[in-house]
Formats: sequence, structure tokens, C-alpha cells
Amino acid sequence: MNLSAVLSVFVCIGLSVPMALSAEADALRPLLSGEPTREDIGRAKSLLENWENREPDKQPRVMRIIYWVPADRDPQPAYVERLTRVMKHIQAFYLREMTVWGFPGRTIRLDLDERGLLKICVAKGALRSADCKKGDQKLGPIIRRDALAALKKEGINGDDETMVIFCNLTEWDPAKRTLSHHGPYYASGSSKNGTAWQVDSALLDPASLGVKDQHIDDGEYGHISLGKYNSIFVGGVCHELGHALGLPHCRECKACRDARGTALMGSGNRSYGDELRGEGKGTFLTLGHALKLAAHPQFSGSVKRMKTGLSATFRILTLVPDGDGLNVTGMVSANLPVHAVIGYADPEGGQDYDSAIAAAVPRADGSFALHLPKTDRRNRSVKLSFVAVGVNGAATAGVWSEEAFTLPARLDGNSAYQTDAAVERLAVERNLKGWKNGTLAKNEFDRLPAKVREAFEHLRQPDSASAKPLPGAVPSGVLAVPLSQIRPVSAKTGWGGVHYDRTPEGNPLMGPDGVFGSGLFAHAASEYLYDLDGKWNTLSGACAVVESGYGTVEGRITLDGKEIWKSGPVEAGQSRAFNLPVKGGKQLKLEIRGVNGISGAWGAWGDAVLKRGGS
Repeated sequence: MNLSAVLSVFVCIGLSVPMALSAEADALRPLLSGEPTREDIGRAKSLLENWENREPDKQPRVMRIIYWVPADRDPQPAYVERLTRVMKHIQAFYLREMTVWGFPGRTIRLDLDERGLLKICVAKGALRSADCKKGDQKLGPIIRRDALAALKKEGINGDDETMVIFCNLTEWDPAKRTLSHHGPYYASGSSKNGTAWQVDSALLDPASLGVKDQHIDDGEYGHISLGKYNSIFVGGVCHELGHALGLPHCRECKACRDARGTALMGSGNRSYGDELRGEGKGTFLTLGHALKLAAHPQFSGSVKRMKTGLSATFRILTLVPDGDGLNVTGMVSANLPVHAVIGYADPEGGQDYDSAIAAAVPRADGSFALHLPKTDRRNRSVKLSFVAVGVNGAATAGVWSEEAFTLPARLDGNSAYQTDAAVERLAVERNLKGWKNGTLAKNEFDRLPAKVREAFEHLRQPDSASAKPLPGAVPSGVLAVPLSQIRPVSAKTGWGGVHYDRTPEGNPLMGPDGVFGSGLFAHAASEYLYDLDGKWNTLSGACAVVESGYGTVEGRITLDGKEIWKSGPVEAGQSRAFNLPVKGGKQLKLEIRGVNGISGAWGAWGDAVLKRGGS
């Protein structure tokens, strides 16, 4: 479908045509401090066009639409016409948003017949409707296998495609006007392929987005208008398709919310079309995600080296908080031209729906600068993630950000970014090798953060407690001593061995809030037992999951057989601090167990210190 044909879709389905596109984008960009300028977007477009037009390999990549029905059902009436309206509406949404951000003509491609209707592949399942339980983790893969088999009969390898599977698993009672579904409803994918499992019903139709005076009772969302139902579920198709195209969650900043509404990959699936009923500003696509989609083969029509993965190296140069967020500068180098760097700031909790997002277009030397906006979260850790996007659509991280280059940080009581942890981690990464091999100059060492210097100095000490004093033998003039610097009665860990001030690989213990200057490696199930000899007053520190850990742990401290502290579940990226009285106590035991087994349960007692003072 050419640009004029797609633009005509705006008129027939009720989306406004953005006539003054650059003016609209330019009006918004001042609100997005640090976002790419028009010149930056022009540079990104030039990179993409140079890649696509030099030794081109242009092939249409159409969206594969599959209609899955259980063995005891038939497709919904007029499903082809209705789902054609759904997918054309979503196609027009993406076109509008890509055009707003300076990428006209780029949107998903649909496989249409001579009548302009979707070519839909029907997959008949062996499962009956009663066999399909909502939340069943096995149901999605079974339905996908049926879809792949149906595509194979048409000569299509679904593993190489981006596909949307509409599942006919909705219960609708027109007399009672009640509706519920029990099908899979999620998605994942990349620039190479992807799958979105969607919900179909006789009511799913963008033509009803503006309806306010007809209501239904939805099993999940309660008493809502027919228009709101379609906001949620047509919007849900658009949102989940975003995941199938490789987009993770994000949340719009306040300025964007006030100006344009809700980010599609945040909760935009619930506000899609709200503006048609006068109930809000609706849904928009963030600039960072528009930059990512601009290179996707579905949007670009180019399959040039589309299966080549992107290998990129980041070097973060500065992290400077300001009143509005966090300014980040860095360098990126890769095996393919990189036209976009996307930054995310994901606060602890809330899954990743509340991730702030920012974008940059690297300069010719690989340098970039972006501004992560302020969030409304407070007093919690936040994961900073950076993703490079190549001109062939490949990215260094997909729907979920585990593969991204990440740094730890915190949000304080005013939601301001605190970057000490990130600075410490970068200092370790840049200088650890030099420290270990003796080539780190003294002036360079002196410039390191204090915690990093402390951790490095401890690495020079033997990884053993055999020559260290017992707690009761520490001279009385020593007012504080790390547990790692005294000898326990006994020590054991569940994996990796007993280690003091380091991981099994010999690296400093890195917690979610920065480097631990000292600490005990305590992979679950672990136990450290100390004889205090009644000569210490307080114990402070933190129970944490250190870097490389992905399991959930729980810490427990007992004194003379009595529990004095318990952490509760501590997940990766979390720590739980403590400051406990131990005056007169003798036998101190620190234990860490795995909450759900010991896989990835890289527990640690960070900066655990005994002190003479205090109660």
C-alpha cells in the first residue's frame, strides 16, 4: 500500500490526518528536553536511507494474520471484514505516529486481497474451548504451534514472520450483555520475527470506538461503554503488536502526557481512541520507539542483512542529574551503523510499565547525549538501560531489557536521580583490570570513589579468614570492624565457595546501590557463624542480591539462638539494610536462603560492620 492509499485510511476510520507534521513535532520537542532535534532526525533518516538504497534488498514483509478457533467453535461472523478494520486502523495509527516524528510512509504492511480485505489464515485447534483456561502458560505455545502448522500449509515459515494470532475464546451473552475471555493475551518479538496472541470477539471493531451510550459488563474491566471496550482491546492489539515488533514497555513523561496523552507501550492500550469519545487525549508512540520501528523490516520494506545481529559497545561518559531528570552522554560503537540509542529508567516495582524513556541519534563519531525525564517514583532503586538500534532493525535488547547495557541508580525522596552506584560501577569496570595487574597509577586510584578504593584495597588481601583475628581478639581501640576482616567460627555457601570482599570471580561485591566496600559472598544456602565474645554493641549492613544474581533470597540474623532480624524476600536489584543491637551477645549467625530454590541466588552481606558504640 503506497503512502496516499494509507493516508486515505485516516479519513475512513476516524483518525485525523496530521497536516502540519513538522510543526506538531517541533511544538512538542521543546517539552522533551534533550530529545533529538529535527536535524538529528534528519541524520537518522539519512543513515537509514543510505543503508536501504545502497546495494538494496527490498522485499515486502507483510504482517501474518492467523485466526485460531478451538475444535468445537467456528470463526465469529464477518470476522474477515471486522479484523480488516482493526488492522487497518492500527496500520493508520502507526503511520500517523511515524509521520509525526519525521518518518512518513513507514508503517506495518498488510496482506490484502483484491477487495482490500485481509488475507487471514485459519488455524483449527485440537483443543476444545473448555480445555482453554485463562492464565494457562501452556496454552499460548500450543496455539502458536497450530498457527505455524496452518501457515506451513500455505508455504509460509511462521518462525521467520511477525504474526498476530486472534484467538476465538470469548464468551458473549448478548441478552445479559456480559463478556469475558479465556485466551492468551501477550506478545514478544524482534526485528526478525514475533508473535502477538490477541483476543477476538464479535464486539471487537474500531468502528465502535466512539460509542458512549451502549455498555457491557466485561469480566476484567467491569461496566464499560462499548467504545471503552474497544479502546482497551483494539488498543491491546496495537500494544501487543508493539511487543511483537520488539518494543518494551515505557511510560510517557508528564510533558508528553499533558500534550499528547498516553504512551502506547505504557498503558496506551487502555486509552486508544479515548479522544473520539471526549474522554482523554488518546494514545501516542514515543519518539524513541518510532526511531526503533523506522528500521524494522515491517516498516522499512528492507530486508538487507535483517538476520545480522547487532553487537554494540557502550561507554558512558557522564551522568549528570538536573531538576528535570538525568543527562547522559556516552559513546557507542557497533558492527553495523547505529541510528538510535534508547535509554530507559525503570524504577523498582511496577514491573517495567513505569520506565522513563529517552532517545538520541549518535553522531558520526558514535557520541550521543540523551535526557531521561524525571519519574514520579520516590525512594527506590532504578535500573538505567541503554539500547542501540542498527539500521537493519536489529537492537541490543528486545522486548525485555535483560540484554541491555545497564547501570544501577536510585531515586531520592524528591524523585531526583542519584547516580553514585552507576559511577562506582563504571569506575570498577574501567579500572579493575589495571588494579589487578598493577598498572593503575596512584593518581588514578586516588580519583576513584571512596567505596571503590576500599573494595579494591580489600581485593589485595587474601581471600581467607584463617589469619584474621576472632571478634573477641580485636583490640579494644578498634571501634568498628567489617565482618569480612574477622574470623568466623564456621562458614559455608550453597555455590561458589566462601569468599570475603569479592565474588567467586575475584571482583568486588556490587549491590543495587553501588559497590560494597566490604562484605561476605553468601550464595544461598549460606551460613556465617561468629563468636562475638560479648564485646560488640551494634551490627549494620545490608542483605542483597549482587550482580550476576537473578534469584530471590531471604536473609536472617540470629543472636544466641534468637532471631533479631529477617529481610523478607530480596529480589535481584534489591537490598535490605539493617542496624541491630548485639550488645552482650556471643553467637552471631547470618543466614541466606533461596526463596524459590538456589538458582541465581547470589546473596551477600554488604558492608556488614560490627561497632563498639551504640546501644
